[in-house]
Amino acid sequence: MANFATHFKASVVVSAGASSVILATNLAGMGDMLVLFILGALAGLLPDLDADKSRSLNSLFSIFALCSAIGLPLAVEFNSLTTIWLSGLGVYLLFMYALKPLFESYTIHRGASHSLLSVIMFAVIAVNLALYAGKALPFALLCGVMVIFGMLTHLILDECYAVDINNNELKASFGSALKPVATSAPLASLLQLGVVVLGGYLLLPHYEEIPQVIQHWQNRLANLPLLPDMDVLKQFY
Repeated sequence: MANFATHFKASVVVSAGASSVILATNLAGMGDMLVLFILGALAGLLPDLDADKSRSLNSLFSIFALCSAIGLPLAVEFNSLTTIWLSGLGVYLLFMYALKPLFESYTIHRGASHSLLSVIMFAVIAVNLALYAGKALPFALLCGVMVIFGMLTHLILDECYAVDINNNELKASFGSALKPVATSAPLASLLQLGVVVLGGYLLLPHYEEIPQVIQHWQNRLANLPLLPDMDVLKQFY
């Protein structure tokens, strides 16, 4: 399988490419595009949440813990600076020393997080979280798209590394990453399906608008010039 550095570099490259298209089509401003780029790059590490003691797991939980610790004072009003510091520290310790070990004990590598259902689940979560944060639907849907790109990059890369070119054979791990559902982890897969259904239900008020947003994307992409204007280049000859 690919290591942490390879997965991260690949997700950064794919996320940068997708972000450049978003910026070129004016689907998002520079600030939102930067957020989307970071989201796509980090999403490339999400499948390895089931790898105990992995750099991906440690990095992602550290990021989640820091974001939650910083975001808590923004969501809840505290009456003193000491309370803010203590609450932030408490949230960070909860993530790193309670939730992370619990997550490690109930997951197996190449399990439920290495599946297409997991990709859908995290994409739906990203869309709903963006809407909850007050973002517009087009940006929220772009968040879901970036998560899909990042996670699929990871899963496809794992499958590519499961092909032994020198010996012309497939490794035992082939097919364990890019699978529709993790049948080896039925409880986790059922939980993922439940999250997808719940997330889909929360998006019900936006169902009529979603096709319009997608149609707008298609129009922008169709009008996006892939090659430079040769008439403009001629002035430099």
